[in-house]
Amino acid sequence: MQSATKIRAGIIGLALTFFLVLQLLSNYPHSVEKYYTNGIYPILTLIVSKISSQFPFSITEFLLWTALLIGVPHTLNRIRQKRMQLGSLILNLLSISAVIYIWFYLFWGINYLRQPLKSKLDLENVQLEIDAFDSTFVEIIRQGNELNLKYSIQKIEHINRDIDSTYDEIFSQLGLRKIPRNQSTKKFVGNWLLNMTTTSGFFSPLFHEIHYNRDMLIFEMPFVLAHEKAHQMGYTSEAEANFLAHLVCTNAREPLVRYSGYFSLLGYFFRSLKNDEPRAEFFRSLIDEGVKLDIQAVRERWRSHEGLISKFSSKSYDLYLKANRVREGIQSYSRVVDLVIRYYGKTNPTVAAAK
Repeated sequence: MQSATKIRAGIIGLALTFFLVLQLLSNYPHSVEKYYTNGIYPILTLIVSKISSQFPFSITEFLLWTALLIGVPHTLNRIRQKRMQLGSLILNLLSISAVIYIWFYLFWGINYLRQPLKSKLDLENVQLEIDAFDSTFVEIIRQGNELNLKYSIQKIEHINRDIDSTYDEIFSQLGLRKIPRNQSTKKFVGNWLLNMTTTSGFFSPLFHEIHYNRDMLIFEMPFVLAHEKAHQMGYTSEAEANFLAHLVCTNAREPLVRYSGYFSLLGYFFRSLKNDEPRAEFFRSLIDEGVKLDIQAVRERWRSHEGLISKFSSKSYDLYLKANRVREGIQSYSRVVDLVIRYYGKTNPTVAAAK
């Protein structure tokens, strides 16, 4: 018994030491980029994703339901029977949390400390025209209008292949290190949980599995998958994942994937105009009826799931992001607008030409 207590205390101590190491590493983003992101991490994600892809189900979800349906009732039963003291319970919870904490950061989370993509692509010093926002937004709307009439339904396997091949092309063009990706994506059996938390998809850093919400509309799916694949490649920033997803989708071969890349940015651009209704109304007038119907369909789908749980989930994720040095929290998703405008300002074309 004493031995088990010492082991738990040792794990907690190790996690605290690891925390201090992370604080030190946060001062050296270039070193993190060189030795972890481009050195250790590609090997880790290749091994973990190879193992997890052998399972036809989500290991992450399996362990989640095992903990909720077996672990929690078992612990409560032991407490009720007075076979577990409060101190022992707290020590157990702390040691389990410590293991997850170390696992999370060692296998993915250290990427939060890497060099920002904005500086890697030299977007910080881009001189923008005064109408850069307007011209970029107009072109995104125009491309979306055109592609709305061209795309056809595709199977998820085909979408995945298109995204993966385009990622390789885009990373070569940008001079970014190609990181191994999990070629497969997994459904979440408890899809209702994703709906209640208004989650379109997520990447599990513990097992490097990409999950998607089965109730998504087909034109939402490519962008979400590309976003989660960016996370697996070590891009922890939500804005950077959105930016890469946009570049990849809009340069893909399939019209459906390209449409998703443009469509998914509309909300972020409109959010930037929340205090300028006259301009927002002008841009809304440029959107074709077919695209407006798609926007309405997405709104209605999420509106049916909004509630206390979705608000709690959103607030929790906001706190999680802020704890990982993302000052804007959940609002950081919208920083993609700045990245897109700067990228197109640097590369000259307003947006990637439709193929």
